[in-house]
Amino acid sequence: MTLDELSQEPERAATLSPKERADLYRQVARMEADLLALILTDGTVAEPRDEAPDQLLTAAQAGARLGYTRDWVYRHAAALPFTVRLPGGRRRFSAQGLARYLRRRQGSP
Repeated sequence: MTLDELSQEPERAATLSPKERADLYRQVARMEADLLALILTDGTVAEPRDEAPDQLLTAAQAGARLGYTRDWVYRHAAALPFTVRLPGGRRRFSAQGLARYLRRRQGSP
């Protein structure tokens, strides 16, 4: 089932499997994050300045920006290009790298 189909017949959500519900929820969360980014930037995306210090985000913070859970971010950390490994095996996530990643996914330069 697609989001369009569900918007036409919301009562069908009760017939979906837990996996289908989770998949649709992730789609909605990603769209919400993309729309929020556009709202906050007024539709324009500026390149971060090199002199601005990068902020290291926790998995929960990165997940909120991506529209995923903290656990999802940790499970996929090795494949995410903005993952930063700290001493002791801890992981944090570059805010500037995450912003670039989201811009590429949205098709912006």
